[in-house]
Amino acid sequence: MPHRSLHGRETEVRRLSESVMALAAGHGCVIVVEGTAGLGKSRLVLEAVTWARRLGIAVAPGVADELHRASPLAPLLAALRGCNPPILGDAKFDRLHVLDYDASWLIDQLEGALRRTTVRQPVLITLDDIQWADSLTAVAVRSLTERLATSPVMWLLSRRPWPSTPTLDTLISDLVAARAIPLALAPLPPAAVAGLAGDLLGAAPDEALLGLLKKCAGNPSMVVDLLSTLAEHDELIIDTASTRLLPGSLDQRLRGWLTQVAPLTRQLLDVASIFGRTFDVPTVAKVLHREVAELLPSVQEALEAGLLVEAGAQFGFQHDLIREAIYDALPLGARRDLHRDAADVLLAAGRSIPEAAAHALSGAEPGDAHAVALLVRASDEVAAAAPGTAGDLRLRAVDLMPYADAGRPRRVMEAIGLLLRAGRSAEALAVAEVTLQTDLPAEVEARLRLRLADSLGLAGYSASALHHARTALGLQGVDDSTRAMLFAAESNAHLVAGDPGAALRAGEKGITTGRMPVRGGRALLTMGAAEQVRGRLTRSLELVDEAIEVMASDGAEARRLETCWTRGRTLMALDRFDEAEAAFDDASRRVGEPGMDVFGCTCRAMLLLHRGELDDAVAEGNAGLIRAEELESWTYVPELCAVVAEANAYRGEFGPARRQLRRGISAVGEPRSVGAQRLAWATAVVDETVGEDPSLVLEHLASLYEQLPDGLQVLAFDPMVGPRLVGLAKRADDAERAGIAAEATDSLSRVNHGVISLDAAGMQAGGLLDGDVDRLVAAARAFEASPRPLARARADEDAARGLLQQSRRAEAVEHLEPALAEYERAGAVALARRVRERLADVARSGGERSTVRRPAFGWASMTAAELRVARLAATGLTNRAIADELDLSPHTVESHLRHAFHKLDVRSRVELTRVVLTREPTIDV
Repeated sequence: MPHRSLHGRETEVRRLSESVMALAAGHGCVIVVEGTAGLGKSRLVLEAVTWARRLGIAVAPGVADELHRASPLAPLLAALRGCNPPILGDAKFDRLHVLDYDASWLIDQLEGALRRTTVRQPVLITLDDIQWADSLTAVAVRSLTERLATSPVMWLLSRRPWPSTPTLDTLISDLVAARAIPLALAPLPPAAVAGLAGDLLGAAPDEALLGLLKKCAGNPSMVVDLLSTLAEHDELIIDTASTRLLPGSLDQRLRGWLTQVAPLTRQLLDVASIFGRTFDVPTVAKVLHREVAELLPSVQEALEAGLLVEAGAQFGFQHDLIREAIYDALPLGARRDLHRDAADVLLAAGRSIPEAAAHALSGAEPGDAHAVALLVRASDEVAAAAPGTAGDLRLRAVDLMPYADAGRPRRVMEAIGLLLRAGRSAEALAVAEVTLQTDLPAEVEARLRLRLADSLGLAGYSASALHHARTALGLQGVDDSTRAMLFAAESNAHLVAGDPGAALRAGEKGITTGRMPVRGGRALLTMGAAEQVRGRLTRSLELVDEAIEVMASDGAEARRLETCWTRGRTLMALDRFDEAEAAFDDASRRVGEPGMDVFGCTCRAMLLLHRGELDDAVAEGNAGLIRAEELESWTYVPELCAVVAEANAYRGEFGPARRQLRRGISAVGEPRSVGAQRLAWATAVVDETVGEDPSLVLEHLASLYEQLPDGLQVLAFDPMVGPRLVGLAKRADDAERAGIAAEATDSLSRVNHGVISLDAAGMQAGGLLDGDVDRLVAAARAFEASPRPLARARADEDAARGLLQQSRRAEAVEHLEPALAEYERAGAVALARRVRERLADVARSGGERSTVRRPAFGWASMTAAELRVARLAATGLTNRAIADELDLSPHTVESHLRHAFHKLDVRSRVELTRVVLTREPTIDV
């Protein structure tokens, strides 16, 4: 592919050009270009854009801007609107209206728009300077790159290493881990700088000029800008032998170039610099109190001087270094005044609140009530989509408020709540501790401590949650309704600490103290959770139902949602799957507190896992993790990661399983939390399925064994847990732990007599403990009526193992074959492989028949679900259309396609269609 040589960037140019050529052939990818300002990131992006357009590829060019960090999705939306023809043309995606919609809905719409475009032609999406992007843009990029992994879409992202955010750093590291191509730009070596200068000037630079160019620190943009301007101002002597420089410093020359323009042009540049890289003349004119016509000659002068360039319908600085030099030269007072004027102009023009707030923030001084109000409005607008950004805006508003302002504590509590929702617990607690050192009214302090106790309890910090709840309960003059909620928070903290008895006592105090129904309802809900820990599931369901009844009269929608999800989980533990699904569906139809839908994804993924629908469980779990990132809400991420890791382990995808475990562990607040316990179990599942030594597997489960025989929550939600704990301990020769696990499983069975899976698990655990084969066989038969296929198959495996130890091979095969069938239906590749190997051993030793093993790659390796999706994809249907046809989620369809691509060794839908037609030529395409 022909291109103009870029000195010192030959490797990067080659990788980019190869990727663009591959895109034209239908193969998408992700490329991340990193480097400090001026190293040529934008130039490489421009080269890629030029090549793409020559090859008929649709180009969606986007640039992130520092002042738009509070505007969710701004750079990505601008990129998709900037394509010719636009990928997005609907007015609802304008910056003014985008916050009217749910973040996940928006991402779904962007996915659909891109899929429709890729039917016609491949797409190159560029996002330059992504370090300025808002968190929702980062989340959308993560989600869309995963969803469109099999589509002809190339993502070209460029960023400076600083400034950055944890969300963006995680995005980049995850993209690279998922095979994104990293291109790290280093400063040009002296030889490349000399070559670049020689090409530009037509003669080699002399030593003096090279000495000045060294001050550019290998930055090609600075080299080009400096040499071009020096040449335009006749500051160079160029002859056939060399190029020489007239005396003078770089800084002096830049100041000199700016003083050569007319005063009004300099004013134009000063005002334009506060708007970032690009600006529009009408807005600058309003800040200067001028007519647009008056500024046109100044714009023309700046263009001719090489200070500005045209940027579509707007104008921009030729380089960030020029804008930064102009902006930094403004006196601090003048800079603040200009930002305040810009905020007023943007508001008057009906522009977005976050955009105006960014200027208000830059121009605000302590006590500026107008800036405070604007920052609060901006925080409210972005809170649903980006609580972290909203929390930052709230805190800046607090910083501007007078210390004695009566509304300050309320704003602080709002900011803390937003930061906690965003998973930034350390910052939230630091702000709270500082605030609690001040002289607060008792009711205000109690409510602040209540918020902290609630949030810390959810995150698993039981000791801190108890401290805040009890301290607040000791305050005089606190309203009874607040006290009732504090007792509920105390109850939850005891629960997290592993003391369900204390949790029930605190919950009962909350019921007797609260005068409003919703207060008692919270206590009832916590008591229901305490009964779950004790394994008393029927009593738990009664308390949760009572909580729903009393809270309904108060209309507390967010809490009612939580009870719906909690009720569904309890029904699931009781084997009442259809009722659990109905409860989950009911909660999904409601609109509640952001984060509850992440809890909902956790519940649904768990239900799908227990039903043996592993692909759908992974898809649902991944959707929940994406939603958690969209909302910056991490409370349920550990448990969600545990579910996805367990499902992936059964499917034989151990790499993704371990990545999810690491991700979940990084989000754990305290080892005693439910999420931490679920992750410990999932880690053991992965290790056991891989084939680790049982004694090593037990190390991950030490804390879970310690909670037995009283803490039964993990055993109650998955009847496989108790028997497997017994089996692991037996294989590791740990008789004490085996006995404790068997006692706990039997206790759970007796307390919930009549629940098929729990009754069967009790028999299975006892059979494993005592080596009683007949009890293991009876447990397997009892499990036949259970709605849990994986538990059924596991019970059959245990029975078969015992039968084989007694050389009862024929009976063992009668249990192994249905276990294999269950595992294959579920897509549990790793578990099916284990059963096949056992069947093969039986066949070798006793002549019983063995089952043919499915190959790992090729057409014969495809599952029935993968074949259905591949056939429809070959007909040209989009993922969403396939999902509608097969009654699946688009995430599940994408998952099946990824597996099909891997097994068939193809990289695009074109290649997939070719393989399908080769195998099934009669298919209608």
